Amino acid sequence: MVKRIWMLLPLSLLFFLSQFYRATSAVIASELMRDLSLTAEDLGFLSSIFFYAFALVQIPMGVAMDIFGAKRSILFLSSVGIAGAIIFALANSFHVALIGRALMGVGMACALMGPYKLISIWFPPHAFATTSGLILSIGTLGSIVATAPLPFAVNWIGWRGAFLLIALIHLVITIWIYSAVKDSLVEYQARDISDLHNKNWVKRSLDGVLSVLRLPSFWLIALATFARYGTYISLAGLWAGPYLEHVYQIPLIERGKILMLFPVGYLLGGPILGFLSDRVFRNRKSVALLAMCFHTIFFFLLTGFLPIPSLIMIAGIFFCIGFLTSCGNVMYANIKELLPSSISGTAMSAVNFFNMAGAGVFQHVMGVSIDKFSLTRGQLPPEAFSFAFGLCFVSAALGTVAYLFVKEVHS
Repeated sequence: MVKRIWMLLPLSLLFFLSQFYRATSAVIASELMRDLSLTAEDLGFLSSIFFYAFALVQIPMGVAMDIFGAKRSILFLSSVGIAGAIIFALANSFHVALIGRALMGVGMACALMGPYKLISIWFPPHAFATTSGLILSIGTLGSIVATAPLPFAVNWIGWRGAFLLIALIHLVITIWIYSAVKDSLVEYQARDISDLHNKNWVKRSLDGVLSVLRLPSFWLIALATFARYGTYISLAGLWAGPYLEHVYQIPLIERGKILMLFPVGYLLGGPILGFLSDRVFRNRKSVALLAMCFHTIFFFLLTGFLPIPSLIMIAGIFFCIGFLTSCGNVMYANIKELLPSSISGTAMSAVNFFNMAGAGVFQHVMGVSIDKFSLTRGQLPPEAFSFAFGLCFVSAALGTVAYLFVKEVHS
């Protein structure tokens, strides 16, 4: 147990960094638009490129984890992420910033699926959702740091200095993972080393991918998580900041405090929903479906069809959306248990492809739709955000309907 905890700590901190990187755009959106001369569409694409790059790496990364081990994959990709953070911090143009943010996306591609693969090896199946929920909660502190403390750091050393500092911390965590994490009871057993020279590994990896793609429930879970995380991160990770600024004229520091409620809800939701799935309902579908239903309802409240009388109510909506979105760990447990453990990395990473693709698509599409509305005295009208959030509501509803038909698995 001591060894397991010692491994989980740096892995959780790596996911902490992943959450930090993906949530920063909402906080420094105005600074990026000013320093790099970005339009709303540019900002949406700059934020979404992280998720596009992240998504594209998922399936080959999942195969690599199943064949060569999670640790090797994590160390290689994490090094790419460090380089991306440095390039982004030093960027003096939109295109250089795109390269840096894309490399950060590639680098963080293994930050959650790598730990999930290791949990499936080191922990019993009935503890997967709870343990993965704990990693989600620890990692979600990264989103909290990106909302409230980050504005203070930006005011102190600028957004570029803040990213250089986090790149240094990223390097320290990567070295810790190298020294502490093991792929199995005996790290890199002879069987694992021989896989590097085994000509059958290509066939086995393709068979694993085909097994995942042939499962109908995979596509339903993929659609649900595409909508779930895409709508969440497009709001929490980017457009909630401009929404508070343009509609309610809330300054940077105060915006950060309100945005912090997203990750606080996410932090609490991960272990609670995981525990409900593992110990109370003893199945994945019921918990995920209920969470998706309420996730959809709270997005409806942001569409403008019903008036929101106070900022306190907006803050409560943000908290609840964060809490409910954390059902993602239950969805990963769902797909993992529908397929053999030997391809668990491939299965979870394939779902994560749609998870992160949704984040990229929604951020970009919302940026395009918001950009269609004209600025009035430097401010975007409330209708621009109502339309964008309406797209999120419809998508979340479709994802909820899809999950109704997922095969039920009892843990």
